[in-house]
Amino acid sequence: MSNHAMKPISQEHKTLDMVAYDNLYRQCRQSSILQSAAYGEAKRLIEGFEVERKVLMESDNTIALYQVLMKRLPIIGKVARINRGPIYMLSGPSSLDDLKRLYRSLYEEWVIRRGFFLQIAPNVMDDIMSSGDLGESGFTRSNEPNWHSGWLRLNQSEEALRKALQQKWRNLLNKSEKMETELHRVENEKDLEAILVEYDRFMKERNFQSTSSHLIRAIYQQSSDTLYATMAKKEGRYLGAIIIAKHGDSCTYLVGVTSDEGRRTNANYLLLWNGLLHCRDAGFQWFDVGGIDEINTPGIAHFKKGLGFIPYRLIGEFEGHRGFRYQLLSRLKRYYYRRGLKKKDAHAAREEVHSEGR
Repeated sequence: MSNHAMKPISQEHKTLDMVAYDNLYRQCRQSSILQSAAYGEAKRLIEGFEVERKVLMESDNTIALYQVLMKRLPIIGKVARINRGPIYMLSGPSSLDDLKRLYRSLYEEWVIRRGFFLQIAPNVMDDIMSSGDLGESGFTRSNEPNWHSGWLRLNQSEEALRKALQQKWRNLLNKSEKMETELHRVENEKDLEAILVEYDRFMKERNFQSTSSHLIRAIYQQSSDTLYATMAKKEGRYLGAIIIAKHGDSCTYLVGVTSDEGRRTNANYLLLWNGLLHCRDAGFQWFDVGGIDEINTPGIAHFKKGLGFIPYRLIGEFEGHRGFRYQLLSRLKRYYYRRGLKKKDAHAAREEVHSEGR
């Protein structure tokens, strides 16, 4: 039986306002900042997306939540994206068949019924579901690489968290704690702005892109409680800073920047460790280290690995679409993605040659 001939799934996609969505979102386990109401509102204000927040229900049972970012583009048509969603409730999918039904329901709602080109990065680990399983639900695999990261359990003692650190990481933390570094909690937009200026400079110097400072600023303006930010100083001199996002029962490491002096005093270890303790003491259950990329940012990946986290890898990115126009869009998207990779590889090669010539 073909995907399009499958029996329709009897699941309801109900629209929620921000308050109702946020209240349910707080009950979700191992959530993502990308599915939070504050993030969606920031994307709407900064990048002009339309946002819909949905609860997926079946037989009066709440299965999952998800947030959709949408744009209506001239000639191209209607494009929607669900990034790191849906987020499952405790009564959500309990088997592979349940997951297939959920993603088939998404395909029916957004591709068949509403006629969108749907891009989705499922919040599903690749050891639970395969690309073939998503294919049975109507989706095809995109070019983008799988997301890698790691979880830390926060519902344990400080001693247990410290013991889980790799020996070298723990030694450098011990040294940093003896440096008389001052940690200052960021409690206003002016101090956050100072961190974001350093963050932009850091990304430019290291030649990588991450969550944009514009988006972080907008999230803070929407809900300052969503972000925890701390700055490290010594005798008035800036050493570094950290920004952590708080969402549901989880937190995510968003930004870590350190000056040259901060690196010499290992301020980054002190900042991250105190951020972990803050999240634990605030009652959060999980800490996401915010992505592991050993190719483009090997130094950052090495630093994060010292935390002794539980690694995970998501299933990847997928598309759902029907009709010639959207097939053409898919092909163009793949073409420009490959072209971008070639440019990136060429730039990396030039940097390597330049580096060896020093």
